[in-house]
Amino acid sequence: MNSGFLFRLLSRPARGYRTSRDRVRRLAAWAARRRRMAAHQFVRGASYGAGTTVITLAAWWFRARYGG
Repeated sequence: MNSGFLFRLLSRPARGYRTSRDRVRRLAAWAARRRRMAAHQFVRGASYGAGTTVITLAAWWFRARYGG
């Protein structure tokens, strides 16, 4: 067995007994992941909305101009 592995195994806190700093760090990382995902989805939705608006206005203009 690798002695480095054994050292890491024995030196970390027991499962279920994380320190408050570890909890805060994990919570902050979780929030950061969700924040990036939410921002990505917002930009994606805005892009779809803008594309739909452009196509709708183009179709409306075409029908008004050429009586389609």
